[in-house]
Amino acid sequence: ERVLAQWQFERNGDLQGWQPNSQVKDVKVANGILSFRTEGDDPIFFLEAPFEIPASPWQVIEIRLKADRDGVAEFFWSNTTEPPYGGFRPHKRTPFSVIGDGKWRTYRILPFWHPEGKIIRLRFDPFGGANFEVEFIRIVELETGRETRDAGRITEWLVIGDANMKREKEGWTVTMNEPNALLLAPISADAEANSFISFHMAVSKGNYATVYFANEKEHGLKQVTVYPIVADGKEYTYNLDMIVHQNWHGRIIALGLRPSDEAGAIVRLNWFNVESKPSGSPSLRVINFALDDASPRVGVPTSLVATITNSGGETARNVKVRLVLPKGIDLKVEPSSRIESLEFEDEVTLQWQVVAQRPTKGEAILDVVADNAPKTTAKVPLNFLPRPFIPKSDYVPKPNPVRGKYEVGVYYFPGWHSFSSWFYIFRFPERKPFLGWYREGDPEVADWHIKWAVEHGITFFAYDWYWERGARKLEHALHNGYMKARYRNLLKFCLLWANHNQPKTSSLEDCITVTRFWIEHYFRQPEYLTIDGKPVVFIFQPSRLTEDLGGEGVRKAFDVMRQECLNHGLKGLYLVACLRYPDEAKLRAQEGYDAVSAYTWTNLGRRALDLWAPYDSLLEGYRNYWQQIVKVSQIPLILPINGGWDPRPWYGDVHSVRFGRTPQKFRQHLQDAKAFLDKFVPKGEALPIAIIEAWNEWGEGSYIEPHAEFGFGYLDAVREVFTDASKEHIDLTPVDVGLALKEVERLPIHKNSWEFEEGDEGWRGWVHLRDVRVENGRLIGETTGYDPIFFGPPVRIRASQFRFVIVKMRLQSKDGKVFPDKGQLFWKTLATSLQLPANIYAFSPRAAFTFTVQVDGQWHEYRLPVHESKSWRGIINSLRIDPCTNANVLVEVDYIKVAP
Repeated sequence: ERVLAQWQFERNGDLQGWQPNSQVKDVKVANGILSFRTEGDDPIFFLEAPFEIPASPWQVIEIRLKADRDGVAEFFWSNTTEPPYGGFRPHKRTPFSVIGDGKWRTYRILPFWHPEGKIIRLRFDPFGGANFEVEFIRIVELETGRETRDAGRITEWLVIGDANMKREKEGWTVTMNEPNALLLAPISADAEANSFISFHMAVSKGNYATVYFANEKEHGLKQVTVYPIVADGKEYTYNLDMIVHQNWHGRIIALGLRPSDEAGAIVRLNWFNVESKPSGSPSLRVINFALDDASPRVGVPTSLVATITNSGGETARNVKVRLVLPKGIDLKVEPSSRIESLEFEDEVTLQWQVVAQRPTKGEAILDVVADNAPKTTAKVPLNFLPRPFIPKSDYVPKPNPVRGKYEVGVYYFPGWHSFSSWFYIFRFPERKPFLGWYREGDPEVADWHIKWAVEHGITFFAYDWYWERGARKLEHALHNGYMKARYRNLLKFCLLWANHNQPKTSSLEDCITVTRFWIEHYFRQPEYLTIDGKPVVFIFQPSRLTEDLGGEGVRKAFDVMRQECLNHGLKGLYLVACLRYPDEAKLRAQEGYDAVSAYTWTNLGRRALDLWAPYDSLLEGYRNYWQQIVKVSQIPLILPINGGWDPRPWYGDVHSVRFGRTPQKFRQHLQDAKAFLDKFVPKGEALPIAIIEAWNEWGEGSYIEPHAEFGFGYLDAVREVFTDASKEHIDLTPVDVGLALKEVERLPIHKNSWEFEEGDEGWRGWVHLRDVRVENGRLIGETTGYDPIFFGPPVRIRASQFRFVIVKMRLQSKDGKVFPDKGQLFWKTLATSLQLPANIYAFSPRAAFTFTVQVDGQWHEYRLPVHESKSWRGIINSLRIDPCTNANVLVEVDYIKVAP
């Protein structure tokens, strides 16, 4: 290594050219240390001394510092002093996590600033609200040998951070002394010709690995994916399909690997390459192994289900499975124990029918092996309970409500009325509800929800409610379920206006229109939640209204909305702002909100660059935010409570997760909440109301509804903390009273043609589509903006067997005009889904086909040669069609076919 530039604070009072801004206080250089404290949200040190070095990929910024709290600091850099910002730009920066334990640490930051050519400006941004000491800052050139560059194959690694690496006969052994340690290697590979990253490793512990890369033309080290790892000490092959990644182009010059997120992990890394196709021997994995019944009972047959896949490049031959059940559980029906072959990405799902003859708690073991692949083993705990001695019933038994002195609500997400929605939860069987994959909108489902809620001290549901300039969606749970439920009088309800809408969609006129809709359909219902006689509405995204209307415009709109309620004989309107951070409460009070609350704060107590963090630290963050809000807010707080956060079904593995949530920890969170209310309600700084996120956010991992992993554990915690009811009680499920589950119809996923003769067949409208329906064998919708979308159902289509996607549709403008427009077809594969943004609805323009459509009121068949795209490969698991780019167009689709 070679030091190119350094700043050491050896002379008292000498800042070495680093100049602080006004948010850096008490700056002092003494005894070889630069010390300071920060406040505000943008403290900065500018390097004003003359400085220039040639920029290369293999330079690191080193800084030795200590801080008294965790946070994210940044270095900005530039090759120019031109305005604006003196040459600094938002994309020319490198953030890094600082551990705030008061201990000295040397941080090595990898800017990959080589496209600059030279570096003449540097800036250090610590974070606010902390005390710092800095010993030195320097720029170091790393030594990299040419032997590490072998056409995409890595033969040597650089270790960045605290890890020990040993070269073995085959590969390397790595000990991760800290989770942020990184292995880095220079390579030279053509991205277009080599679009797979393949590696083979064994890991002793951890949840995920992170893969990185850099290309020749762009700044920064790109994070490829957070890949789920099997941390059982056995070797597995991983193949990442990079073809849709927006930065995978040109020449790849570096690859990086953080093999585990846990300190102390032992890693055996056999090889790590860039390849033109999936590589490595077969690697069998069981990605789902669970009972199909979330509440299994003695004497009631149920299915044990397993899904097996191959993540290796070679085809697995003659795959054999062996199931071992604990004593007391009998096998009634079993599938074939042999699978002829499994190609890369292939999946096969097997089912065994089992029945317990007596109460049994044990473990089922599944062994999977192939002629050319080693054995892998999966285990699942089983717990069959006896049915309670309860007479059979022809309907949901009458609830026995309990409550305490506080109103306790839960947010309700109405997203569970279709197979397509539930499909993404299938691989998380611990989340399966006691009601199964229920058909939301059925009054019987709503009555089970009401029964379980009121028997555990919950007094109201706040339904997520969607409106964008009159376009509404996801009303089935409220309109068809709750409104028609037999026991609705026992549970209050209100609305959470989920207004995460497009910019410039809010207006005074729209606020009046939506208020009139609320009055007509909800506010007069006797069960509607009121405060001081005023109907309550939570606003999910107050910033949408602020950005569209301005602060004064929001206040004026609220005044008009309240007057509209008064004009219709109501006592007013009580509006609650969901906050992102405590100081926002001041603004919301000025805009005229009556109270503040939150939907969820998922990142509290988490080191900013760590994706996974414990649920425990989230609870501490909530306590701090509660205190900060009542300290600064001029309006009262409705206390928000967090039910968890693990959104992998929705957002994939590149998202934050709060792990370790249990009913016991949730109970502690509730106890903290009750103690807070007991203290601040008498002062008028909090209302006697708490609200939990959420009843059923199954996709985001925030749910307290009874489910497979913890049963009624979370609801029992609410009952024990917020009511004085007896701890001993009987919780009934449908199977206990002889009722069948009201589940959605399961659609075939190996389907490649949809003609809409039997409903929507899993196709859904989204974003700028309204009134989506099926009539006379046609899928119909009306566009409301530039981005109308039809999402298809989950599929499993091997791309190599199909060359075309055929769409027959008719587009007609409401004003009668005739014009050409643009349509698009998007697709995802099982492999490329990991490289997309954190959203199940995200698709890549690199896996898309654009075609010209005619808006002329005539039927046209569009035959799309998708086989011409390099991205049409692997197993297609999702399709999306954007029929046009204009608003006020009636769209009719006759059929969609994937054809040879």
